[in-house]
Formats: sequence, C-alpha cells, structure tokens
Amino acid sequence: MPITLRHVSHVYQPGTPFEWRALDDVSLEIPEGQFWGIIGATGSGKSTLIQHMNGLLKPTSGQVLVDGIDLASRGADLKQVRRKVGLVFQYPEHQLFAETIYEDVAFGPRNLKLDAAEVERRVLRAMELVGLDESFRSRSPFGLSGGQARRVALAGVLAMEPKVLILDEPTAGLDPRGREEILSLVSSFPKLGMTVVLVSHSMDDVAQLADHVVVMHRGRVHMQGTPADLFKRKEELEAIGLGVPAAAELVDRLRKRGWTLPDGIVTLDQAVHAILAAMGKGGAAR
Repeated sequence: MPITLRHVSHVYQPGTPFEWRALDDVSLEIPEGQFWGIIGATGSGKSTLIQHMNGLLKPTSGQVLVDGIDLASRGADLKQVRRKVGLVFQYPEHQLFAETIYEDVAFGPRNLKLDAAEVERRVLRAMELVGLDESFRSRSPFGLSGGQARRVALAGVLAMEPKVLILDEPTAGLDPRGREEILSLVSSFPKLGMTVVLVSHSMDDVAQLADHVVVMHRGRVHMQGTPADLFKRKEELEAIGLGVPAAAELVDRLRKRGWTLPDGIVTLDQAVHAILAAMGKGGAAR
C-alpha cells in the first residue's frame, strides 16, 4: 500500500504572528513493503510529516494519497485509513490505561466491533509478534520494564493489523537492552509484509535498518537515497546539524590515516569485515 505526498506544505497558526511553515513543498513516494528512515534536526518537520501519512494532519496545500485515496477528499474514510496506517508516537507506553495487558491490546480491535474470537486472535498474535507470551496476558502494564511497556504499546497498534507502520523515535528513553529489543522487533516487520517508516535521531539505527533514507531540513526534503549513498555526504550532513553512523566515521578516519577501504560502509558489521580484509591484504598504511 503506497503512500504518496505531492507538493505538501503545512502551516501552523496561519495568519497570526506565530505562523510557522513546518512543511514546504514536500513530495515523496513510499513504495509498498520497504523500510524507510526519516532523519533531521529538531524542528526539521519530521513529526509533522508523518502525521500527514494517516490523516492526523491535513496539508495546507498539496495532496497526501494512501493507496490512491486522497486523505483530504470528502469521501476519504480516515478511520479506515488509520486502521491500515498505524502510527506509534514517542513514549507510547504513557497511553497505556487498562488493568491488564490483554485488555489494553484488545482496545483497538474491540472498537472495530469485531467478535470476541477475532479480538482474541488479534491480541494473542500481536503479543506474540512483540515477544510477550500468554503469561503476560493478565499482568498489569504498569509493573513492566520500560522495554516491556513499549512492546505492549506496540502490540496495541499491531493488533489493528496495519499495512503500514510509522514509528516516531521508538527507542527514546530506553536502556540499551530495551533499545536492542525494540530494534530487533522493528527490523522483523517488513518480513511480515508491512511497510515501515522510522523517524530517528540515531544515524546508526537508520543505517542498519532502512532501505531508503529521507533527510529533512527546514521543512523540506534536503536529500534522499540509500544509507550508503547518503552517509558518504558527511560534510553536507554536518552542515545541517547531523552526523554519520559511527562505522562511517571510523572508516573515514582510517582512510585519512592511509587505509584502503571501500565506499558505502555504514554499519559496524560492514566496517569490521572491511577492516579485517584490509589487514589481510596489508591495506593499512604503517
């Protein structure tokens, strides 16, 4: 289910002294089944952008189409769109409210007026997808670790069985273990047939997971491409307040010391493989 943005602009508080153009002529085509990363400095328009993708915000000008449906048209069924395009905000565990994990995850499917058997199927499948077995069913969501609570919140969105999953900083505030758990889950979703859009401040996470990366700057698409293509443009990224993945930074420093290393290295595994290969060939300057 593709998402298309055509010349989308969004202005907050238009006609007032506080008028702010958060998006400025943004055009994107997100194909079905891909994993996209969106990066940019604070205030670059990332969160405003993703809220247009399921109709939470409407463009001041331009079009947003989900599976060919213009979300601003009179006939657009936004409830149906939001079932297909799930959006997980930062710190989603703050929205947990039910007495048990099962009841919390079941909230969305029950609002769809599904029968009890279908609700249970969806809840148990969603819990399984995020690594919570049936022993968690009757537990309170308020006695969990940060990573477990984040997984419960994610399960609540997955129980709606979306075709597209949009995640806004899904590892924010988690300890290293919780962060790795969430990233491992997120990386598995495209294999289930979902399109994934990840907003992140972590260049390493985006480099590891994304097929395609969009760089936002001052409300516009500043550049886009594969991680290997984008993170070669270190100076351009630094000029707008961004960096490159740690692996790319390491390789850059080694090259300046005389190492012969290939282009396009953005992950730790790629860096280790290339460095070991270079050492075996005597490719490092001594």
